[in-house]
Amino acid sequence: MTIRARRAARIAAASALAFGGLLSAAPGCTTNTCVNGSCTVTFKDGARSATVGGLDDAKVELVGVDGDRVRVVVAGNAAVVTRDVPQPVGRFQVKATEVSPKKVVLKISK
Repeated sequence: MTIRARRAARIAAASALAFGGLLSAAPGCTTNTCVNGSCTVTFKDGARSATVGGLDDAKVELVGVDGDRVRVVVAGNAAVVTRDVPQPVGRFQVKATEVSPKKVVLKISK
């Protein structure tokens, strides 16, 4: 292997390590699916907000998790939602179906 080839291999390896580090430090993700005015919003790995088109572009924010309770803000209205207990939040009905430090799933309907 020539000096040039070894140098290129080292640079490629260093770039791959750096890129992998950036991916692992990336912010969490949020997904949402909506059917007939009812949406499931999933926050994973530190994600904190989402704009949900199926809810008239309402902004949904995850403020915090405390045991089986979730602090949320939906379209500017704040509330604490207990797991599996539907809660009115402004003009929406919110139910937390899964609550953990790494993942929160909310069912939100109009």
